[in-house]
Amino acid sequence: MKRFRRHGQESHRDKLKQELFQFNKTVEHGFPHQPSALGYSPSLQLLAIGTRYGAPGVEFVGLHDENTAVTQVHFLPFQLELVTLLDDNSLHMWTLRAHKGLSELLEVGRFTLTGPPGAPPSVTRVTAVLAHSSGELLLLGTEGGHVFVVEVPGFRELEERNISLDQVADSVPDDYIGRRNLEHVETLQENPVDPNQVVIGYGRGLMVVWDLAGHRATQHIPATQQLESMVWTEDGGHILSSHSDGSYCRWTIGGESSKDEEEKSDIPYGHFPCKAISKIVQLPTAEGPPFLLFSGGMPRASYGDRHCISVIHNKTHVALDFTSRIIDFFVIRDGPQHTGDPGALVVLVEEELVVIDLQTDGWPLIQTPYLVPLHSSAITCSHHVSAIPLKLWDRLLSAGQLQSTHYSKKPWPITGGQYLGEDPPQRDLLLTGHEDGTVRFWDASGVCLYPMYKLSTAGVFHTDADPNDNMNQSSEGEWPPFRKVGCFDPYSDDPRLGVQKIHLCKYSGYLTVAGTAGQVRSPLT
Repeated sequence: MKRFRRHGQESHRDKLKQELFQFNKTVEHGFPHQPSALGYSPSLQLLAIGTRYGAPGVEFVGLHDENTAVTQVHFLPFQLELVTLLDDNSLHMWTLRAHKGLSELLEVGRFTLTGPPGAPPSVTRVTAVLAHSSGELLLLGTEGGHVFVVEVPGFRELEERNISLDQVADSVPDDYIGRRNLEHVETLQENPVDPNQVVIGYGRGLMVVWDLAGHRATQHIPATQQLESMVWTEDGGHILSSHSDGSYCRWTIGGESSKDEEEKSDIPYGHFPCKAISKIVQLPTAEGPPFLLFSGGMPRASYGDRHCISVIHNKTHVALDFTSRIIDFFVIRDGPQHTGDPGALVVLVEEELVVIDLQTDGWPLIQTPYLVPLHSSAITCSHHVSAIPLKLWDRLLSAGQLQSTHYSKKPWPITGGQYLGEDPPQRDLLLTGHEDGTVRFWDASGVCLYPMYKLSTAGVFHTDADPNDNMNQSSEGEWPPFRKVGCFDPYSDDPRLGVQKIHLCKYSGYLTVAGTAGQVRSPLT
């Protein structure tokens, strides 16, 4: 595996350090710092966090010259390209290309909307991006309410196909309140069965179905609540919209029945005021009702601080409760062309990546082969041991497997690319001591740090802390039906648990752990 880095101007001190110490950054371990965007390509089976990750061991990194946050990532359908939107309103095109038998992630273009001369910045401030299924167009919704159409990969603006705010406002019925003040474009979605149809969702709630070929509006959906997200159903017959009051609505598209349709909302966790549902997804199944998934919507007063994704199917309803803020999520579908039943839910939160098996009873977690957060509890010390004897290595693997029985047996669902790296020449181990009193053993032989075994010292030092891991437990009959998921835990109940020093003798297999509460030396079994 290789990493490719764009080099800017270096200071004299950096150059001197490199000359004296020959220091080069070669690899990163753990979870990326402050992730801000998520993208996924079903055709390539690649996941992008900023610009990252596919099959285990397959990893590409692209660094923007601009020192600003990535706000959105979009793969072009059935293409080897992806587009990133930065906080400075610039768009960047990236491509995966073969070079000397290896693949590289290269930036091949950049673009910033300019708009009409003298136009205020809000006219061209991009708030929503739609990568059209043709692979040839980007639709860019803006803060000023306009939709610009850009040809890719050349980033050429097609002015004759742009959708101005005035065109949309003129098509809105006169009785719609606020028709001249639609606010920003919140989201853009393409009809899954008709690529000529897109729906433009405005912040104030109005949704407009637009015919790209005829360059006209064909339907207006006058929602009254502030719009957060929307999604077409797979048959193209309905749109689901989610709103700031914790509600979602289902709207019929096309046909006579849609003209006089009234707003019918459902508030899953009402009747008290609820937080916004920031994203909603509905996916069909071959037999039975569809899956409904949404983030947010919790009652403000009681659970306003929870970070939840609710999953509803048949009689099963679970509110997956994460310990850090949700960035985004998507669902991977089974079967050929990834059009089958929902198979796995992939959730990017601020401190970890969580994948949940939707096909196995109980919806267990799938163990992640990369992006495992080393800082699930704050690291207090570390110890590296190289050339571990095979006997000790096998004992650690066996002990770790006994701790992993609660994970799904389903294989990792993101399999894009092929890892061509050679097997590591030796077995290396990294031990990390943590604030919560655990010692974690990591396979450090290759690029990805992989968790092997976790040792808890809380019971050994006889503190009041509970040594049992209860992250995945939930209470029967609780409403909302919370279920803790993930491994990130930023808090420790007892400061005496913090591990201060660890040492492993690879020949005898004895582990020494020292902390505020004392020291213990024991053989690994």
